[in-house]
Amino acid sequence: MGTEIKSAPTGLTADSIQTYREQGYLLLDDVVDPESLSAAWRALATAESSTPVQRSDRYNKDGKVDFSKTPNLAKHREEFRMLACAPPVVTAVEALLGQRALIFRDVLVNKPAHEGAPLDYHQDSAYWDIRPPELISAWFTFRDVGPADGCLRVISGSHSHEYPHDVLLGKNRALPSWMTGGLRRLASMSGTGDSDASGFSPVRRLKNGLLGGLTRHLSFLGKLQDLHARVPIEDKEGAVDLPVRAGSVVLFHSRLLHASNPNTGDKDRPAYIVSYMGSEYTFCGVGQPEFLIAREIERKVFQKARIARH
Repeated sequence: MGTEIKSAPTGLTADSIQTYREQGYLLLDDVVDPESLSAAWRALATAESSTPVQRSDRYNKDGKVDFSKTPNLAKHREEFRMLACAPPVVTAVEALLGQRALIFRDVLVNKPAHEGAPLDYHQDSAYWDIRPPELISAWFTFRDVGPADGCLRVISGSHSHEYPHDVLLGKNRALPSWMTGGLRRLASMSGTGDSDASGFSPVRRLKNGLLGGLTRHLSFLGKLQDLHARVPIEDKEGAVDLPVRAGSVVLFHSRLLHASNPNTGDKDRPAYIVSYMGSEYTFCGVGQPEFLIAREIERKVFQKARIARH
């Protein structure tokens, strides 16, 4: 079942900020105009057919695409940068971060009609080489999305601590910890958060080929792309679905346990997810990346990341 989400104006009252602190998520109602969404959607066809933006597909056992990702759109397509830098969203994010926001990563995730696969519970910070692990993601949708379409499902309050994660082979078989660690290092070397701002492009191509394209023939490899949190049964009692209207945006903490339902509807379910880090956060991965400054909507302005000293 769905549930009513606590809404908030983009200025964020003290009560709204407290709600986010307690729940780990917040809904911003009607903060993106329809034309901005339409412009980004029209630009997607061009983006997917050109470089450096590249889409990666995952296939199910029937040989059909059940999940697609197109990362780094804000850097390479102005229409998506306008969404990622939308002033009402950035204002709210910076109120929660308490500092200027940088765009750490962005990705368009599509779940095809009828075939869209579910995603298991995980915490995004388990994938990302950013400290502190307190980023904020904005979930944009291009159409109204409910539980049957593959909306987000979250466990309220779970952002307050970290959960152990596994990589599964098959339904419930966890890989040894050393192998999970190796795959996690591969993610860092390919660019943390699927970002092309860090890591090495040859490793990125290798990862997309091994864990994406090969699923056309070996669908079980699709599980190797995902971390699966070990969630106690009692924690799942706090789970809620987050239906969202087009033009509204869900903000959620990078440690919030979240999953998504399968798309059983008659239409594709594209969602554009932008993750913001504080300008004073530290990068702990591979490389010396720079990130777009979210508040600079008129032009592209980058800031070099603070690098951890090892």
